[in-house]
Amino acid sequence: MEELHRVIAIDFDGTLCENKWPEIGAPIIEVIEAAKREKANGSQLILLTMREGRLLDEALMACKQWG
Repeated sequence: MEELHRVIAIDFDGTLCENKWPEIGAPIIEVIEAAKREKANGSQLILLTMREGRLLDEALMACKQWG
C-alpha cells in the first residue's frame, strides 16, 4: 500500500508573518520553525495566499529568506 504524506496549506499574511498587507510583515518564527519541522518529516507544504504578480514574488522571496 502506498504511504500517505501530510499536505499542509499555510496562509502567508497573518500566519507565516504579521499581517501588514500589502507589505511583508515580520516573520512569525514559531510558525516558520513548525513548518520546517513538518517538511523535514515528509509533509508537503502549500503556500496559501491571494497575492499575485509582484506581491506574490515578494512573498515567495520572503519564504526563501526565512528558509
